Amino acid sequence: IVMDKLDKSLDELASMSRKAPTRAQRGRASRRYGTNPYSKAKPFVAGGVSTVYVGNLDWKVTWKDLKDHMKSVGEVEHADVLTYNDGKSSGGGLVRYANAKQAQRAINELTGTYLNGRTIFVREDRENGKGSHKGGSSAGELSGTTVFVGNLSWQTSWQDLKDHMRSAGEVEKADILMRSDGKHSGAGLVTFKTKEAARKAMKELTDSSLNGRLIFV
Repeated sequence: IVMDKLDKSLDELASMSRKAPTRAQRGRASRRYGTNPYSKAKPFVAGGVSTVYVGNLDWKVTWKDLKDHMKSVGEVEHADVLTYNDGKSSGGGLVRYANAKQAQRAINELTGTYLNGRTIFVREDRENGKGSHKGGSSAGELSGTTVFVGNLSWQTSWQDLKDHMRSAGEVEKADILMRSDGKHSGAGLVTFKTKEAARKAMKELTDSSLNGRLIFV
C-alpha cells in the first residue's frame, strides 16, 4: 500500500491486528452483492481507476458501514464487503467512486483511519474484476515510495523487515507498527529510495514468506 503522506504517528497507524487471510483463503474470497440502492442503480464493475480495495476490516463491518466511512472523500457509487464461500467476511472490501480523483483521495487520506476500532488500509483495486484480490497482479501507478506490509509474525523486527524487503531495492527506512499498548501490530511500513523499488516490492514480495508467514504488500 503506497502512501503519499505519512503524517500520522506510528501509534495512530498501528492496527488492532488480526491474522490476515492466507494466500489460499484470499483466493477463495468472493464478492457478495447484497440488495442495496447502489447495486440497483448501477451494475458493479470491479477494477479500474475509480475502484479501491480496503483491507484489515473488522469482521462485523457491513457494506453500509464501509460506504459511510469511505464517502468522506467523495461520492461512493458502490461498496461491497468481500466474503468467503461460507458467507463470512474476508476482512476486505471494494469501493467504487464516481471518479479516479476521489479514489486517489481515499488512498491518500483514508489509509490509517479507524473503522469499527480497526486501522484500515486503502489501495487501488489490482484485480480488474477477477475477484481473487490476492495482491501483486498489477502494481498500478505509484504516488510514493512507502509501502504497507501486513501479516507479519509477532517476532519480526524492523531489521528482519528491512533485510527481507531490500531484495526489491534500496530501503531507506523500515518500521514495525505498534499498538497503543506497545505490542506488535503485525504490520509495518517500508520506505524505498525509488518508486521503482516500491513497485517491485508490491509485485514480487506479496505472498513471500517472512518468519514463517506469507506477507502482503
